[in-house]
Amino acid sequence: MSKVVQEQVDKLFEATKDLQSLEEIRPHCEQFNEWINRNTNYSIKSLGTVLSRAGFYKKFKSLPLKQGKNAESVPKHDAQGNVTGYELKHYVLLLCGLDQKDWEERNETTRVSSRLLNADKDGNTGIEINPDKYLEVTANLLASDNPHELAVGLIAATGRRPHEILARGKFTPVEGSAYQVVFEGQGKKRGQNPVFKISTLFAASYIIERLNHLCQDGSVKELLQQVTNEFKSNVAAQNKAIEDKRGNSLRRVVQEYFGGKDKQEPLLNFRHGQEQNDCKALRAACACLVTERDRPGSVGAKMLFYGMFLGHITPGEKPSDQDLKHVVTSLGYADYYVTKPVKFPDSPEKEKTSNVKVSPADLEFIHQLQTDLELPNQKSVVARLVEIYKNAASIAKKLQEAQQTTAHLEARVKQLSEQNNELQKTNNQLQADNQQPQTITLNTTELDDWLEKKVFAAVEKALQGQVITPAAVATSIPVKVAPPKEEIDWTAKSDADVWGSKAPGAALEKICRSFQAICLYNDTVATGDGDRLALTNQALRDLSGCNGLLVRDWIDQHKDEVISHNSKYGMENKKDPSNPASYANKGKDTDKIMSLINDEFLSGEGFRKNKD
Repeated sequence: MSKVVQEQVDKLFEATKDLQSLEEIRPHCEQFNEWINRNTNYSIKSLGTVLSRAGFYKKFKSLPLKQGKNAESVPKHDAQGNVTGYELKHYVLLLCGLDQKDWEERNETTRVSSRLLNADKDGNTGIEINPDKYLEVTANLLASDNPHELAVGLIAATGRRPHEILARGKFTPVEGSAYQVVFEGQGKKRGQNPVFKISTLFAASYIIERLNHLCQDGSVKELLQQVTNEFKSNVAAQNKAIEDKRGNSLRRVVQEYFGGKDKQEPLLNFRHGQEQNDCKALRAACACLVTERDRPGSVGAKMLFYGMFLGHITPGEKPSDQDLKHVVTSLGYADYYVTKPVKFPDSPEKEKTSNVKVSPADLEFIHQLQTDLELPNQKSVVARLVEIYKNAASIAKKLQEAQQTTAHLEARVKQLSEQNNELQKTNNQLQADNQQPQTITLNTTELDDWLEKKVFAAVEKALQGQVITPAAVATSIPVKVAPPKEEIDWTAKSDADVWGSKAPGAALEKICRSFQAICLYNDTVATGDGDRLALTNQALRDLSGCNGLLVRDWIDQHKDEVISHNSKYGMENKKDPSNPASYANKGKDTDKIMSLINDEFLSGEGFRKNKD
């Protein structure tokens, strides 16, 4: 919805920026207000934030203002309501958005004071952190190759925001300081790019190495490319999009590793006024730990260090007294405390490496392999080649053992065959010597079947599950081999072919196409919350005609995409945003919307066919 608001703000600005009378400006403002009231349900606090993010106030403040032409002089008040001066405001700012009363209501909040004064059953205020356990969990996350876990580990170790870790942040070492880095990429500093030192809970070299590893992850690169294409030059909008798209996945990691609602003793207890642990809690906890470790002394010195670490107070040798007013913002994070010393954890020992000399031709081949396999360096290419050789040697050894077993079984088959021939001769001799001979009957078919089963059982056991073709075991034993099943590429089939088949692969393709159809409808055809359709089990089941359990499993495998799309249009469950099955449809006429999606995006297949 914020993107649509952005478009309306831009439209209003273009329509009014050159107008020079209240009579000309007023109709555009009334049209804008009518659209906001009809299509959004933002609270006063949320509306002010959304309009600010869309550049509403900044755009009109940048215009040349003329009293009586496009602006009006209005009084400025202090906290007690006394007039302290006057300022020119564009007519659009006076007619749209929040008025003075709305701003006063928006800014009257006790969230920070309530959090700091919140006491437990023993009367203690604040929340204690166990630094040893916090560092242990953070170390495990930093060592992970999962991009979501690694990102949370870096947030917990540096106190940076998610978009600073995933997109903007740059760390460089500080000479002579093993646990400090120079940080660049501070968020929420529009028009500024502060560069300052921050403390890190782990060695700076290790933090820089793990951040570089995260930046090389394919999913992170794809996310940055996506938000950059969506918001070309609006960095603030890109940062907001990153937080929205990765917020749920990061919060799930925080909840799993630092404690959640279902844990009796979470590592990081709940912050007052928050439903669950999130990345802000990690930011506050990290600031508490580094301040306790690196800044002994007075309360004032600690608060100054605390605010500068979080980036609320402009860093520098001597911040001005004007900068210190932002300490109130820092107080909103200061509800954690520690009673135990905070240690300096050692970095994991790096594996020792050796140089390998190769010819220019071999080096060129290694470079080509690195590109083809998308590996980070030459070391990883060599490691991959060694792994392949070891696996090949192991398989060759198993094949050799299987061949020896086969030769032994072939000798045994030959021996049994000779014995069978001798028995046949004996039987024939007995028939010739006696008028009523006792016939010795051997069922050679059963003997062959028995031998064949023994041969293959021995070979399979030798290979530990590796299957060998009959020719590799014994060319003399015929074996029937079932023809391989034909793989069908359902993505290349038409909607009619997909919905006309009951194959398992076709069912998954039905669900996938139904998912894509709903997303495309919401993004292109739907004009507001009243005619959008949430991605739910029921909607996908009705549109695809597939079993509800199969749809449930598909949603679990694509949870992030489902949650992200529903959240984008405000269709998430506020009490449990991590549960995709609990979202509620916002469409007024679901069957009508389903029929429209079916006709426009599924070639008339799917929903109508299932209804029939």
